[in-house]
Amino acid sequence: MGLREQAALDARAILEDSATGFGWPLTLTSPLGISTQLIGYATDVSQTIDPETGQAVSGRRASVAVSLRALSEMPRGEADHLRKPWTVSFVDSEGVTSKWKVVEVLPDRAVSVVVLLLESYHDGS
Repeated sequence: MGLREQAALDARAILEDSATGFGWPLTLTSPLGISTQLIGYATDVSQTIDPETGQAVSGRRASVAVSLRALSEMPRGEADHLRKPWTVSFVDSEGVTSKWKVVEVLPDRAVSVVVLLLESYHDGS
């Protein structure tokens, strides 16, 4: 087994370790409404830091990282607001479920991980 293969296996084991690690239950839903249950690393930060000034700015950013090997299809960030987007939902540490629109997909094929950058999404449901 090569070093990259071992790194991909290690990354999946870490991301999907919900008992003692970073793993968090996620639901990824395609524009066709097909949902996939995954375990991955999720972030939901209510304030971000402006890199130029170092000051906190208002806003909310979220992302999830999952193993590429856990996906049957690669999600896409959808720029067209008329098209239904890929979405991710998860329950935060306070028990609140939030739904997010995938806006950017950053695959790292060297270690078989993908980061999905998210923005808040309300579909009327």
